[in-house]
Formats: sequence, structure tokens, C-alpha cells
Amino acid sequence: MKITKSLAFSLFLVITLSVYAEQHEVKPLIKQGPYEIYNKKALQVLDLDATIETLASGFDWLEGPVWVNDGQYLLFSDIPTHRVYRYQEGEGVQLYLAHSGYSNGLLLNQQNELVLLQSRSRQVVKMVAPLTSAKANYQQLVSQYKGQRLNSPNDGVFNRQGQLFFTDPPYGLAKQLDDPAKELNFQGVYSLTTTGQLQLLDKTLIYPNGIALSKDESTLYVAASNPQKPAWYQYKLHKDGTVINKTLLYQLPAVTSDSHGLPDGLKIHAASGIIFATGPNGLWLFDEQGTLLARVRLPHISANLAFNAQQNRVYITAHQHLLALSLKN
Repeated sequence: MKITKSLAFSLFLVITLSVYAEQHEVKPLIKQGPYEIYNKKALQVLDLDATIETLASGFDWLEGPVWVNDGQYLLFSDIPTHRVYRYQEGEGVQLYLAHSGYSNGLLLNQQNELVLLQSRSRQVVKMVAPLTSAKANYQQLVSQYKGQRLNSPNDGVFNRQGQLFFTDPPYGLAKQLDDPAKELNFQGVYSLTTTGQLQLLDKTLIYPNGIALSKDESTLYVAASNPQKPAWYQYKLHKDGTVINKTLLYQLPAVTSDSHGLPDGLKIHAASGIIFATGPNGLWLFDEQGTLLARVRLPHISANLAFNAQQNRVYITAHQHLLALSLKN
């Protein structure tokens, strides 16, 4: 049979795509209950006998959990009801803030003050009240970039110097990318210095979302919730928090009706350095080089997560539910 140029190219394309699919079809080493283990490093933190616990239900859309060491409790946002709730083992859930400014991400700064990324209020604020006597009095930290309103501050992380890194997708705007109130023509990843200077680190991501820092704070990780190109990225940082370079950490295929979520929240497990990420169908665990270590399938779309002080328990905000999973000590 005569091989024409077009036929040769077609054969090359088929072989190339087959090899690509084979290389990217990762099969778990261990599959037990909700756990899929792809690398035994994940067993440093995952207890395969631990069950997924439902701690509370009946919310609208949960996000932004943060652990408060002084008091040993969890705070989390219910965005549509613009409330913050408190969960403590043995006591359950209590209302913490009745008017959160539609907070998404919640953080504690170096002064142990609550910082709220208010999605629909389009600003980052701190609560002007002790954590023990929460009041909806806020001091604005930032709301504009070069005179234009932020889109919808989403999630953030502080470094040890008190510099805040945060993402600004359009999720708090009714029509998102096409909302007439949108003033910026991009969705940014920013840093806010301790002197109040707002620095744009990246404006190329369409839906920047979860964000975390490596243990040594030399690398910033950002989740991108773009349905056409869902992925996690890493940014090498100078000591002043500016970006040296950006690379892809892990790429997913475009979403389908079965995807059950997108890359969203990110946290680093301090003892192991393992990246915990919420994404399609549950939790994804990576090492710092982007190697997939494990997946934990969850019963609900998962948005974000937080560890307790001992890092032996992870709390997950999952749509209308607050979930928890015990980890190895």
C-alpha cells in the first residue's frame, strides 16, 4: 500500500495521541473506599480506614474555612447568606457573623485578626473586633487596582512577613466575565504588601481561585477554575514576593457533565509539604513538583479546606455541607 503524506501524517497523529493517552492514563496503586493512591508518599498523611464525616448540613454555598488555634475552632463562610459560622468539636455549629459582606476566603493575620475577602462587596477587609467578640465592623485593606474596582476577592494566604497573596476572579459578579459592573479587563493574582502596596503578579488566568504557599515560601500555587483549561500553576518568587517565573503544575482535561467540580481551594500540609487541593470529585494530593499522589472521592462538590492545628484533621467546605477527614499524626 502506498503511504501518502496525508496518510503518514494521520498515522503519526494516531500514534502520538495513543502514546499521550497511555502516558496520562494514571492508574492507582491502591484503591480502597474513597481513596485512590497513586504514590505511596500519600500514605504519610492518609489513613485509609478513616471515613468521610458530615459535620453539618443545610447551608447555601460554603467556602473559605480557617482554623483558629486560640480556641480550637473552625470559621467558614456561607457566601449567599453573607454569614460566617463557627464549628467546634463537641459543640457543633454556631453563627459567628450575621453580616460578613459576602465573605469568601477567611484568614488570620499576624496580629490574630480576622481578614475577610468579601466577594460581592469586592474588597479585602479586616474585622475590627477581637475574635472572641466578633462584630461586623470592618476596616478596608484594599478595594481597587489603579483606580478600578477589584472583581471579587476570593481566596488568600499570608507569608511569614505579613504579605497577603490573593486571587480576584469574577465569581461575585452576577454575570461574571460579562458583568457590566466589571471594571478590570482581567482577573488578577495579587500581593498586598505590609505597607499597603497592591502588586499585580499575573493577569493571564481567567478564573484564578485557590492559593497557597510552599513551606519555604519560595513557591506560590494557584488553582485555575477555567472549565476549558482547569489546572494548577506554580510561581517561583523572589524574597520580596514578586514573580520569577510561572509554570504549569498539573493540567486536567476540559470539564464534562461528570466532572463534579473544578480546581478550587489549596492548602499545604505543613509537616509533609504535600499539597491538598479541592477539585473534580473531591480532594487531590500532589507533591511540590506536581506529581499526583492520591485522590479522595467526596460525596459533594468540594470548594475549600483547612487543617486543624495538629494537622491531623482536614475540614472541607462542600456545597451545603461541612465535611471532615482524619489524617495520620
